[in-house]
Amino acid sequence: MVVVKKLTLAEASAILIGTQIGAGVLGLPYAFREAGFAGIVVITAVGFLTLLTALFVLELAVHRGGTMTSLARATLGKVGGWLMLASISVLSYGALIAYIAGSGDILSSLTGVDGTAASVAFWLVMSAVVLMGLKASGEAELVLNFLLLGALAVAVALMLPKVRPANMIPANTGALVSGVGVAIFAYVSHMVVPEMYKGLGSVEKTKKAVLIGYLVPMGFYALFVLAFVGSLGKGTPQLATSALEGYYGGLGKVLGLVLPLAAISTSYIGIGFAQMDNLREAFNLDKRAAWLLTVLPPLAVYLAGLKSFVSALWLAGTFGGLLYAGILPVAMYLRTRNVHPPKCVRVPHGVAYLVGTVFLLVLVYSVVSVI
Repeated sequence: MVVVKKLTLAEASAILIGTQIGAGVLGLPYAFREAGFAGIVVITAVGFLTLLTALFVLELAVHRGGTMTSLARATLGKVGGWLMLASISVLSYGALIAYIAGSGDILSSLTGVDGTAASVAFWLVMSAVVLMGLKASGEAELVLNFLLLGALAVAVALMLPKVRPANMIPANTGALVSGVGVAIFAYVSHMVVPEMYKGLGSVEKTKKAVLIGYLVPMGFYALFVLAFVGSLGKGTPQLATSALEGYYGGLGKVLGLVLPLAAISTSYIGIGFAQMDNLREAFNLDKRAAWLLTVLPPLAVYLAGLKSFVSALWLAGTFGGLLYAGILPVAMYLRTRNVHPPKCVRVPHGVAYLVGTVFLLVLVYSVVSVI
């Protein structure tokens, strides 16, 4: 018999918050550095849309149970299952590329070593950890994420007094759409929702946990972008907190570089393990083959020229997140609602179709802009 660990509302909410507010948040200010206050509006709007699709996932978990891939396969057939797996893979590879690039920037700032060499060294060490199976426990990763959250909260408090209203005047409307992918990445945590429902054992409690788990990051992201874009304007660096060292010396180095590096390291290990397991399950691969297919493509793409932390986050959020956290959950919800009456979220078909259309239009725009 499988024993499911019971969760309290506070624990479930904390897990969702900790899953979202990770290393990816560091790129939000740079992505919206030219969007001003309008960027905060877009980040908040994306938050509400992904909150709604997270509730759609909860609806599916209540009726069917299972992982995101199994839910997609059950509701949308084999094609839906493969699309979900593809979107998860794009998210994973994009995140790994971002962490390779971000680690190089941080290590270069800390040691003076060439950024590319530092990134390759980081990749070697972290990929070896993934192969050896030295995975940090979920509790340890969650604790580190909350340490990062605490450091980021202190960083916000330090930078808010330096905000200049002129920096928050929109200067480039194109940045609003181009930043959506990074914002999507910051809200990707839908895979946790079915596990939260298992642990809480209550639809209403899980719904409350999802609401808390999304509303808290929304508010934090808005303050984080306001603090750094308002203070630094167009000069906001890709890893926003790296600017702290110039203002606060040693304290700024710890808050802005050391803790983010630790968060990036644990995120790389966690995502690397998850993607390796996905590949083993989907294609019946042995461990070494799955490991090579997990760690080599991100390094190859990085060395081929994608060395921007934020660009990699955009790639992951746009071509993985829009499907994973947007289009597919809407399609799955609509298909399930035609069979089962809603138990936790009652959204008119028209609203659900509108939400799905918004995600689809952003995806199409992004594809066209790349071409």
